[in-house]
Amino acid sequence: MTKVKRESVIFNAIKGGVGIELGVAEGVLSERIMQLNHLSFLYGVDMYAGDRGHDVYQYKTALRKLERFKEKYSLIKMRFDEALDLFPDSYFDFIYVDGYAHTGEEEGKTLHDWFPKLKPNGIFAGDDYHPDWPMVMEVVDSFVKTNSLSLNIIDCHEPIPYCEYPTWFVIK
Repeated sequence: MTKVKRESVIFNAIKGGVGIELGVAEGVLSERIMQLNHLSFLYGVDMYAGDRGHDVYQYKTALRKLERFKEKYSLIKMRFDEALDLFPDSYFDFIYVDGYAHTGEEEGKTLHDWFPKLKPNGIFAGDDYHPDWPMVMEVVDSFVKTNSLSLNIIDCHEPIPYCEYPTWFVIK
């Protein structure tokens, strides 16, 4: 595995495509993706309901951090399942799942729900593919097998919050 930053997964997506990050927190990854100027537009979805420290403070932090990209970025404050019907199937070139099932809840429902929103040859990715998060690994492995996909791992251990664990991705 090559050690790179997790946002490098974006270079596997079509330049000028449309992406979405599910689970934005403070906006670290969204900001990094926007700085790369690879996508024409990026959406972010997070409910900021106070769970796992993702609260109004983080929402405001993300808004401030991403303000300079307002022409090409939109942060949607709602649950992932609530945002599903905002987008038609085969809409996105890139989907990054950054806030689901750290304990394996719903057996990867977010992955199964959002995968149809991805265009053929689009990049479907997520973080925390590591033994410290065994349920994430189990859910991703099951999803990959169920959909006959090939799993790719980006080893991106950065010593900063939200970037400590490897990123996984598949091509639809």
